[in-house]
Amino acid sequence: MASSPQISHDFAPGSDVRQTVKARLLASQKLLVASIYNVAPLLDCVLAASLLSQDNYHDIKAEKTPQNRARKLLEIVQAQMDESEATHFLECLRECKQHYPRLRTWLSAETEIPSGPTERQLQAHFYSLCGRMSSSVLPISLALFSSSTLTQFELERIQAAPTPTQQTQTLLSICLSKGENACKSFYEALYNEDQHLAEDMNVTSLERYLPSLSLNCDSEASSVAIAVEETRDTAGHLPYSGVLRQVKAQLGVAVGDEARLNVCELGVAVGLPRRTVRECLLEGVSIEDASQLEAVVSLFMDKTQDADRLLSRVAELGIQRLQLSERGCLSLKLLQEAEAVLRSGSHSHPHTWDHLHDQEHLHGPDQLHVRDCGEQCRVWAIFSFVLWDSLAEALEEPEMKPSSRSKGGSLAGVLQHLQGCERVEAVLLKELEQCWEEGGAENLLQSVRLLAQILRDLHPLQNHLKLSGPVDGLYTCKLSRIHRVTSFQGISARVIRKALNSVIPASVHQDLMPRAQQYRDLCLQVARLLYTVQPEKGISDFTDPPIAEVTQHICLMLSRPAFNSQAFDASIRHRLLALIEFNPARLGLGPLMQLHQETLSDLLHYLQPGEHHSFWFDLQSVRVLGQPRLLSVSRPRGLVAIDDGVEENFRFITSEATSFLVRLRCLGYEEAKGHFLVSEPRCFSASQLGEESQSAIRWLGGEILAEEENKMWVREGGSRWREELQTVAQRHSVQLFDEGCLFKVTTFEIECEVKFIYRCGRLWAKAQKGCEVL
Repeated sequence: MASSPQISHDFAPGSDVRQTVKARLLASQKLLVASIYNVAPLLDCVLAASLLSQDNYHDIKAEKTPQNRARKLLEIVQAQMDESEATHFLECLRECKQHYPRLRTWLSAETEIPSGPTERQLQAHFYSLCGRMSSSVLPISLALFSSSTLTQFELERIQAAPTPTQQTQTLLSICLSKGENACKSFYEALYNEDQHLAEDMNVTSLERYLPSLSLNCDSEASSVAIAVEETRDTAGHLPYSGVLRQVKAQLGVAVGDEARLNVCELGVAVGLPRRTVRECLLEGVSIEDASQLEAVVSLFMDKTQDADRLLSRVAELGIQRLQLSERGCLSLKLLQEAEAVLRSGSHSHPHTWDHLHDQEHLHGPDQLHVRDCGEQCRVWAIFSFVLWDSLAEALEEPEMKPSSRSKGGSLAGVLQHLQGCERVEAVLLKELEQCWEEGGAENLLQSVRLLAQILRDLHPLQNHLKLSGPVDGLYTCKLSRIHRVTSFQGISARVIRKALNSVIPASVHQDLMPRAQQYRDLCLQVARLLYTVQPEKGISDFTDPPIAEVTQHICLMLSRPAFNSQAFDASIRHRLLALIEFNPARLGLGPLMQLHQETLSDLLHYLQPGEHHSFWFDLQSVRVLGQPRLLSVSRPRGLVAIDDGVEENFRFITSEATSFLVRLRCLGYEEAKGHFLVSEPRCFSASQLGEESQSAIRWLGGEILAEEENKMWVREGGSRWREELQTVAQRHSVQLFDEGCLFKVTTFEIECEVKFIYRCGRLWAKAQKGCEVL
């Protein structure tokens, strides 16, 4: 570091610290060119870290040989990157070390990333400061916020920590994660606020690096404008910013102020208990992805101090498991509007409404007057819509009328309906009700966090099979979203296009505001589409109807038998009713308009013909025989109706080759026999077996699927087989259990595919890849 006391806040040109990383890379160029024979993984990581431009990327890829690509990349590092960016490049190279075995020794020797002097001193004083800054942490945080060292969000994170010690830890971690300049700002603020503590921490030794600090002056603290450095690693110290950046790179998605991921699932996937992760995220953490991801990474590192373990588990994780559906993202965006209003303080005007039990003032095209209730009404309308919309994802048959005057139509009634639902954690609902009963700004902000986690759990991007267990080798399987089998068969694309084209564009209605125009058009499109399902006298005559007439007609049509839960998807119906109850033009909520447009998209998708309307394979459980683990079950392709039956492939992935029993049933609808459920052929498990009882069961002639200790799984044989099995069980004191329909799968590798078939009133299974089926 240069010796001049007038040194700027950036590293001095020509200093050892500035040249270190780039000099090391240049000195090792020959080794690096020979070792980086596949530049693609490193390029992906560097690009994700925003260290390369797209032009740089294409220039490198355009080189003809691996050696020339590596040379081009190193040339860009030397010519275009500063020392901080070169340090980040080196970290990217470390992240990809598994791809470059020749560099492992070289990388292990380069373990320390240079830190500035104030940064190193703050790392050394971290624990001492945590124990001694209880009275000064908030004034120092405010001073750093005033100097633009801390952002508004970071200040709120510090203030939200429950104890002064935790507030100090959060503050110091943020400063360390920002690098040398932020640490300088911290020591300047510390001296101005608590000179005695600063002297105990030997701040005087840093005087040459803190030119704006007057150590011999007792004047009042002044604001120091210091630019905040980009987030960078602190060589494994407490803030874990380097680990966080690597996790973001491995996830491969932008993580920012939006809420598009279920970060709680990430915590569970890397091995943390769900309850621990949930409590961490609900303890003052904001609902956007960036804050949630930082909280989970810090939680894991605090508990394990094992970055390699975390990164290896994130690398094994498919990002699709964390991503949310578009409806989930829009719902969280709407919830962020409520959070913004609550943080602004404009919700605090007192009202006499009991929001938890009386919803009449919140919605309905005729009851709502936003000017009468202002921002508070808008916040509670958001809560009301989000909770009512959640019913469509959580329950087979959601409550239909959000404006009902009965208790079932209030927020308290909705919470009561959700209490018995296994798709929503009861502890979240209980705390949510307590927050709303007690009221107050902090409780309402906490209710935003609770609702956000409920939404994240209910809106995964993929409708995948979730595995729970195992209990004695048994994994129960459940779809992440409800699938409802109805008698609906679908509408042809030609009819749908004709219905949509009949809607008069709103642009001709100059008396309507833009959002009101959108809402009116959307409702009219819905009315036209519903008419294709159940033609209704009057709707075909609509040319230029007022919005009240359209919404009234939609409500009337949805009360017809063609839209009951046996004939039409109950969640679509529920959301169409919510569409006419919650008017985004009156509420002034753009995200609510987007959610209604998503409802229209869902309706259009649902109306398309397909086997999924009236048939579904329900894979209930998988019992692994032996020690291997079941890792995942998926549906690589959809249902196919063919050869007078229906079939679908399932993919199973296990930790090693093994055998397992799949329990399956199908649900369907046929016009001739209505709704049906098939679990044939039947299988039974027999336990508490002795040699004589085993022989007796074999003699009956059923198909033995598997045996394990004193237990046997057997598929039924010919006529009267079940009665004969009951007789044997009674004679030999054998315990019988009806298992439904089982198929035994024996795999030859860790991944296999099985085709399940419904035909002629029973189920069949056929091996497709990597297995045999019994």
